Amino acid sequence: MDYSAQFRREATGELTLKPSPEAVALAAAYRKNPTPGRSWPAARVKEEAIARVAAAGGDSSCHQLVLSESALQFGQYRGKTFKWLLSNDVNYAAMVLAVHQREREAGDTNQSFIMGNKDALLRYAGLFPVMMAAISERRVREGHGTPAQEDQVLVGFGNFAAMSFKDLYEATDRDRKGFVKWVKRQSSRPGTKMELFQKYIRRRDAEMLPGSAPPGMNFT
Repeated sequence: MDYSAQFRREATGELTLKPSPEAVALAAAYRKNPTPGRSWPAARVKEEAIARVAAAGGDSSCHQLVLSESALQFGQYRGKTFKWLLSNDVNYAAMVLAVHQREREAGDTNQSFIMGNKDALLRYAGLFPVMMAAISERRVREGHGTPAQEDQVLVGFGNFAAMSFKDLYEATDRDRKGFVKWVKRQSSRPGTKMELFQKYIRRRDAEMLPGSAPPGMNFT
C-alpha cells in the first residue's frame, strides 16, 4: 500500500489540472444537490483513516499512509480521501490550499473541523514537491505568491519544462543560460507559462541592479 497520489501528467511532465471523469461526475452531482454534510473532528477522521489502511493491509502506524486515507470534510468531494483528490483533481486541491495558506499566513487561527481538515490536507500535499509547485503557481497567478513560491513554479514549456523557475534562472551551463536569454526575447501571450517566467526573470534581473529593492519584495 502506497501513500503517494497517482498524479496524472501532461506531456511536459507537469501535473494535469483537468479533473478526471470521476471527479467531473461527482462535481456535477454536487452542483445539482449541494446538500451540506456533517464535518467530523480530526480524531474521528484519523480513526477512520487508520481503519481503511488496516483493511487494505497497510501499516496503520505510518503517518503518511494515514494522511493519504484521511477523508475530506468539505466541498464537492466530501468523503473522498486526500489521495483520491490529488489523483483526480489537482486544480481543485491547489485552489483550496492556496486560499488556506493565505488565510493561515494572515493570522487566521480558526480550529474548526473544516480548517483542521485543510491543515491536514496541506500536510499531505507537502509530501509532494510537484503538488506544492502547483499551489505556488496558483498563488503567483492570483497575485498572492511570495518570492519563494515563485521560485518553485515549474517552467512548463521547452526543453527544461520540468525545472523550477529558480533552478533554470540560476543555471550556469550554456544551454540553460541560452534558453533564459531566448525566453527574454520572446513575445508571450497573457496568462501563459512563458509570460509568467518572463515576469520572474525581470524580477530576478532587477534584484541584481544597484539600488534595487531588497530580495523578498514581490513584483507582479
